[in-house]
This record gives sequence, C-alpha cells and structure tokens, in this order.
Amino acid sequence: MFAVFQQTGSYEAKHCQPMSQEAKQEYCTFESNITQVQFPNFLGMETQQEAIDGLKGFELLLKSKQLCSDTLALFLCHTYLPICNPEDENTIIKPCRAECELSRFNCSSVMLYYSYPWPEILSCDKFDWHTERDPNNPASQGKLCAGNPRYTKEVFAAEFPEVMNGTYNQYTIDTPDGELVTPNSTDYGWFNQKCPRIGLQNRDKTFNDYDCGLSCHSNYYGPKGNMNILKHWTLVWAGLCCVATLFTVMTFIFDQQRFRYPERAIIFSAVCYFFISVGFVLGYFFSDDIVCEKGKDGVSVMRQGSSDDGPYLCFFQSFLIYYFMLASFLWWVILNLTWFLAAGLKWGHEAIALKAKFFHGIAWVLPGILFLIICIREEIDGDRLANICFVGNFKTDSLQYYVIAPLAIFYLCGMTFLGLGMFSMCNVRHELHNTGKKTDKLETLMIRIGMFSVLYSIPATILIACFLYERFQRPKWEVAYVSHCYSKPAGRSCEAASEEFVADANLLTFNLIKYLMMLVTGLSTGFWVLLSFKTASNWAKLLKCMGRKDSETAV
Repeated sequence: MFAVFQQTGSYEAKHCQPMSQEAKQEYCTFESNITQVQFPNFLGMETQQEAIDGLKGFELLLKSKQLCSDTLALFLCHTYLPICNPEDENTIIKPCRAECELSRFNCSSVMLYYSYPWPEILSCDKFDWHTERDPNNPASQGKLCAGNPRYTKEVFAAEFPEVMNGTYNQYTIDTPDGELVTPNSTDYGWFNQKCPRIGLQNRDKTFNDYDCGLSCHSNYYGPKGNMNILKHWTLVWAGLCCVATLFTVMTFIFDQQRFRYPERAIIFSAVCYFFISVGFVLGYFFSDDIVCEKGKDGVSVMRQGSSDDGPYLCFFQSFLIYYFMLASFLWWVILNLTWFLAAGLKWGHEAIALKAKFFHGIAWVLPGILFLIICIREEIDGDRLANICFVGNFKTDSLQYYVIAPLAIFYLCGMTFLGLGMFSMCNVRHELHNTGKKTDKLETLMIRIGMFSVLYSIPATILIACFLYERFQRPKWEVAYVSHCYSKPAGRSCEAASEEFVADANLLTFNLIKYLMMLVTGLSTGFWVLLSFKTASNWAKLLKCMGRKDSETAV
C-alpha cells in the first residue's frame, strides 16, 4: 500500500530504532512489515514516547467507526512514527501529501461537528506530492514519501476533485453513523442505554452531544485545588462587593436628596451588585445543594434545566445573578443617557426626574422578560467552579443568545451615550471658559461621573470578552475531556477530580478574571460615594446622633 521515493529536501535524523510494542499494537497495527522507525521525527519529537503521547490526542477519532479512522491511522503513524530509511538514516521519510489530504477530508465532518480544527502542525502544505524520477533526465530526482504510489498530484486531483477544491469544509456529518462510538462502548454501557463511564450520567441531560449529564465529581473542571482557589476567590470578592454596595445604598437612604439624576442611576446599579454578590455568597455556603441534582441512577450530576427535586435555590440564585447583572448594565446605560441629557441637551434635574418611571420600567422589566424566557425554555444550569446557577454553562447557544447578545447591545448603547456625554461636557466646559464663568463644580461632576462610567466600561468589556472566549472554547474543552477519558483503560471512569486533566492551561486564570469582572464594578460604587466630603460629613452626623441617643438612654 505504500512506496518510498527520493526526496530533494532532508531532515537530520539521529538513528533508527525498533518500533515499540505499544506503538505497534495501539497505533500502527496495519504496518506488520514495519519494525524500524526513525527519530527524531520531523515534528521535533525525540523519542517514541513523545510521539505516542502526541497520538493520544487523536484517540477519539482513531477509535471512531468513521472512514476517518482508517485513513487517519495510516497518516498519523507515518507522521509521528516515521519509517526508517535504511539507505540514508539522515533523511526522514514523511507521509505523501495525498495521505494528508484524504485524512483531512475523511475526518472533517467529525471534527467540524465537534468544533475541532485540523491541527496546524499537520498542515498538508508541509507534505510533498509523489513525483516520479524523469527517465529522460538522469539528473532529476523524485520525492521520498510514504503512501500510495499512484497518487501524483494530477492523478489525485482527477480522482478526488472535491478534496482539491476544498469542499471538505462544507462536508456535513451523516447520522446516525456520525456519532463517535468507541470499540469498547459495550464496556461503557452505551448499548445498554446508559452513559459512557467517563463521568457522564442520567440520559435526560446533554454534555458534548452525548445524551448524558456531567457528574458533579467529574474531573472535567480540572484539579480539585483549582476549584478550591476559585471558590475562595469568589467569596472574597463577593464579600467586598456586598459591603461596598451596602455602604452605598445606606448612604443614599440617609440623604436621598443629595443623589439626583444622573448620579441616582449609580445607586440603583449598587443595588444590583449587592444582590449579585449575595448570589455568589449563597453558592459558597450551599455548594452542591444548588448546582447538583440526583440523576435517575442516584448519581449526583450537574443541574441542567428543570428537575424533580425542586431546584428552588438554583432558581433563586440564577435570578439574583442573571437578572441583576442585566439590570446593572441597563442602569449604566441610563447613567450615560441622563448624563448626555444634562450636558448635551441642557436638561435640568427636575426634567430628567420626570422620566424616572420610564427608566425604572426599562431597567427592571426588560431583564425580567429575559429571565422569564430562560425559565420557560429551561436554560438554567449549574457551574461547579463557582457553585452558581447561571445561563449557558453547558449550552453555548444559550450563552450566545441570552447572555452575550443582550450584554453586547446594552454595552454598545452605553458606550454611545458615554461618548456623547463626554463630548457635550467638553463643549460646555469650553463655552463657560470663554464667558469667564467658574467651572470648578462642573469639572468635579464631570470627573466623578466620567470616572464611574469608565470604571464600569472596563470590567464590562473584559466580561463580554470572557463570555465570547467561553462561547467558542467550551466545545473544545468538552472534546478534550471526552478524549482524555476515552484514553483511559476500559472500565475506568473520570468521575474523581484529579491533577492529571486540565482542558485548557489558561482555564484557571480565565475563570479568576471572569468572576472578578462580574463583581468588581460593585466596589467602584462604594469608592464613588466614599470619595466625597459630604459622605464623611453625613456619616459623622449619623454616628454623633446615635451616640447622643445612647447617652440619653443610659441616663
């Protein structure tokens, strides 16, 4: 099935060595006549063990019942475990370009289905087409490669025009043969209407296109130490946010006349972040009671949608976090809008206050409508890392349409009004300077409101970017998890958190940033109120009054 031909370029190789039993039995079973391989290979791997470790990342495809598994096995074996060239140990024999193109074509449907791109290190441009030595030109040379000697570029293009035209990108998966099924699927209970033993349970749930739920004790979330770090991280920031926002709200209660529009929108934003922080604190103390539920077989699985055990805590927590997160974005939009009305259109405080009912209707009703929709569609699911119920933890479409889309729309509206407000403020300040009037108070207001708006916009930008990153990376994390678990010996599961699996090296950092951005803006409301002489004066009067009452009571 393969032949080798002289290649013009060469790669430095150290030596030939016997093919290991693991490589022959697991990855190169069809190469019964090949006993010697050459290292380092052209990918830069020095040993067979390095090559075998690299091949493990393809086991999900190699064990599938797709045509993909046949052509891919031949190509990968010749790539990672190159055939020894007895005539010249300094020249590595790479697979022919045809083997790469066929493998990419036959595997494209499965890889696209799982949002897994063809690896850049295996780009077909790195492999040569087979060419014959020209008999009429003794000085000419062919190219040395492992593969079918029939497939020159011209012959291959004639037999596989769809591959050469790149139409494999639109190659769609067939069902039901399109599902990845391992040879040992009966060991995993797949044909017994049970889930594969890879930390998946309860067939009324969905994870990575398996009709299963993810075990609460699965190592999908990485090492247990990472989970503990995130758990305490969210508690610290949620606690600080709770204290800061509570201080802001109490300051407003003591002196409501002081905070008129546009500043009053900041107070309602603080109210939102107070409830968001309460939701995170609930997750820390209730943990599994919120994000996990009992599956049909009694195994604890991640909560997805509705359940029979009454997910009241999950429902309440998701309301606190999802509803008030959307509301906080809307109050930021209203802050920038009212700032623009005051600075650009010369509206007075009283005129803006007359529109307060409209502002409240938008800020509180619209998030409520969206929350009602996700409840009806059962889009709420659990997040084991922060122990919170939210939207889109498993369904990327839900994350896209119910989280990213509304936040992005609110963000664009807010940034538009912020830009208009800052432009108008600069014009007003310039006009007052020209007339010789004092601008101290205006500049102070401009700096304070502008500072809060900018402080809000930075975390908001990062948060939306985090959700977008998660939207496109989560399918790859799930594929990596399933592939990792299927690479285990039959009979072993992935239910216990361990140090051996990390779906993404940046996953811990990513989640630390994401949860911080969900809470840190609440701190800015506290600083905004605290950095004012009036705040210190009002609290001093309050404490003095309370001390006077205590002394009178004692007498």
